[in-house]
Amino acid sequence: MMNQTRIDKKETGGLGEINILHPSGTFAITPASRIAIQSICEHQSLLIGNGIDWGSGTGCLAITAARINAVKYIFGLEISTLNNEIARQNAITNRVENKAEFLLSDSYTPILETDLNRLESYTGKMNFILANPPSSEGDDGFGYRRLVLKGATRFLVKGGVIFLNISSQYSFQRVERLIQELSGIDYEGLLSSSDRVPFDLQRPDLSHCLELYVNEEDRGGEKYVFVNPDDPNEIMNAKSALENYQRNGISPLTQWQTHLFRYVGN
Repeated sequence: MMNQTRIDKKETGGLGEINILHPSGTFAITPASRIAIQSICEHQSLLIGNGIDWGSGTGCLAITAARINAVKYIFGLEISTLNNEIARQNAITNRVENKAEFLLSDSYTPILETDLNRLESYTGKMNFILANPPSSEGDDGFGYRRLVLKGATRFLVKGGVIFLNISSQYSFQRVERLIQELSGIDYEGLLSSSDRVPFDLQRPDLSHCLELYVNEEDRGGEKYVFVNPDDPNEIMNAKSALENYQRNGISPLTQWQTHLFRYVGN
């Protein structure tokens, strides 16, 4: 089945209408993706030169950034062959195929040697990195975000920026600890945020995420932070959010957010 998401030109801050095709089996634009797109559109002045879209899916972030005049070139790095194929089509549809290139890649390591060599030639020359990572498994869900920031120190010029999606249920304490784990990266605040919205547990991916969060809490990890949909003043951890959903079928609340980090050098 062929699906398409249209981002109206009224939403893109002068970047024009953007159309993203995402057939069944490819990465669809989620509420988190929309916040990432919003952050690009609202903070265009931070994006110049060359960049990377880490985990680019069907290309929505890379294509949006490529519409910015000051952006010269952007590489989308994506592990799914099908997503990459659709991203290339989307780049053509949105008339940015001369500025956006999509590489089959495991994190920052392209699969093909020619692509690897091409990306390696930009080591220390990138001006920005965009990333809306999925939750990782077997840890606190922050594994891919650690990969993004750690790899960023290798590719970015000093002063280069990272737009990284971290939704509010992870808690700001995890953001602070993430920075403490890495050298050369500063946190510069929130770029864009949704209002409090349901962490839609009818979505299988989010339901699975919540189960992973509960497992992390059961292992003694730091608590997650949701808001009770019945009482906006009540904070719930992952376990209580799941139990509440199992009782009444109402998803807990969260905020989809994009944060700004900057490489300041080691």
